Amino acid sequence: MSVPEAARILGCNAQAVRERIKAGIWDFGERIPREKTGNKQNSYVIYRRKLYRHIGKEV
Repeated sequence: MSVPEAARILGCNAQAVRERIKAGIWDFGERIPREKTGNKQNSYVIYRRKLYRHIGKEV
């Protein structure tokens, strides 16, 4: 799932999702450092089932 899609479900902006995952506040996703991916930006992976569990929705 993309960060913008998760942000839409949560009712916040994409940057807030990235910051909270990076800080360890939300555990339904992971940050992959840019050094590992070779990109200019960090990458984020959002796990759909964990996100739905976080908001109390059954899959």
